[in-house]
Amino acid sequence: MLVTAGVLVIALMVVAGWYGFHRDEYYFVVTGQHPAIAAPDNPMLVPYLAAGWYALVGANLWAFRILPALAAGSYVVLGGLIGREFSSSRAHQLGAAAATGLLAIVLATGHLFGTTVFDMLATAAALWMLLRALRSTPQRWEPWIGFGVLTGVAMEIKVLAALVMLCCLAGILVLGPRRPLASAKPWIAAVIALVLAAPNLLWQAAHGWPQLVIAQDIASGGSGSSTSRAALIPVTALEIGPVICLVLVIGVVRLVRMPWRRNRYGWLAAGFLIFLALMLASGGKAYYPAAFYPALMAAGAGPVVDWVSRRPWRRILGGLLVAVSIIITVGLTLPVFPVGSALFKVGMGPNPDMGETVGWDGYIRTVATVAAAIPPEEQPHTIVLASNYGEAGALYLARAGGTTRLPPVYSGNNAFWYWGPPPESATDAIVVGDFPAAQLHAWYASCTLRARLHSPSGVGNSEDGAPVQWCTGHTMPWTRLWPQVEKLG
Repeated sequence: MLVTAGVLVIALMVVAGWYGFHRDEYYFVVTGQHPAIAAPDNPMLVPYLAAGWYALVGANLWAFRILPALAAGSYVVLGGLIGREFSSSRAHQLGAAAATGLLAIVLATGHLFGTTVFDMLATAAALWMLLRALRSTPQRWEPWIGFGVLTGVAMEIKVLAALVMLCCLAGILVLGPRRPLASAKPWIAAVIALVLAAPNLLWQAAHGWPQLVIAQDIASGGSGSSTSRAALIPVTALEIGPVICLVLVIGVVRLVRMPWRRNRYGWLAAGFLIFLALMLASGGKAYYPAAFYPALMAAGAGPVVDWVSRRPWRRILGGLLVAVSIIITVGLTLPVFPVGSALFKVGMGPNPDMGETVGWDGYIRTVATVAAAIPPEEQPHTIVLASNYGEAGALYLARAGGTTRLPPVYSGNNAFWYWGPPPESATDAIVVGDFPAAQLHAWYASCTLRARLHSPSGVGNSEDGAPVQWCTGHTMPWTRLWPQVEKLG
């Protein structure tokens, strides 16, 4: 297990410094630098972790991505540990870890310092504890307390963990075992989880649940990684892996059949299927079910290992399929191809995040050039107003680093809006990104186009061609203008 995880971590670290920072990485660092109980789009655990780690390693991208690589490796180890719950065979446990490590989503998320890889790890670990708690006879306190703590931690990374656990509860009610629910232990575990998650939940309730607005925006396709309902199952299969998804299917089938269903495991498959059904009904992102994958891979790996090991030709076939899976998965998830090349564009199709890790240094230089051309007498009254959190985060950190001369950076997008408006003395702005023309005309007396952001050749990401405008003479106080700037999503 550890060797498999180690190989994965090494592979991730080899390419960790290639391309550049992702827009979300900039944003999480800046968010963590603004102490708060919660943010409108996420709890604060990962932003605080990102900001603290960034304070230690600075803008060294390779070092910055050590933690997500380690989290991905831990996720692989977890697959092996769950495999141990299902089988005493060492081969089955190694197969479970290997199958988990071959998941495309592990490479894609382990490469970036975002919420997803840490959410996957914490929520999958909570499911492991739930599995141990339900199968223990007699019922013991330790796994239930571990389940409550890990679920609470996961909910301080993403509230999505709560939905995963509710689907698992539904699976338990349908297929059992229901008897453990009659004791106090699972309900005390639920209280522990809620206490740990309370800061974010209370903040969301006090601010009108902005995260629900963002979730609706994601479901309607507002995010670059949103997936339409029609494409949800195919894209989910692609994020599992074109070959390795067969192991997951075998795992689901195995869990719902006797004797595994009777042996207190069927609820895992039922919870996963219920979760998929909710995703199809409500919309979302294809990586949302990732917390289930280590358990489902562990369930499917045993029969696959047994089948492959019986005949030499099967071992050859299995090796070839694993090699094909690795080649396809690496090409679609990691920065291994020249930026803008044909293969790079192929990878951007299923993995648009790849395109969000290039071009930022050029965008910053473009805005800095516009800022340098502002008349000296106007500079004290000028800010940067960015249209989205990626632009704002990159420019904010560039200014804070002291190597780029920029005015103070503001944005109405997500947490940036909650940090407050500019001072009333800020009458002019370098406006970065796409704002409706009517909106800018209502806010400023005059706006002129000074430049456009240009992505590297062949990269058609969301920033390519975005305007950089010089707007002067704001027409209303910021106390009136700022509510109009807010944008969640």
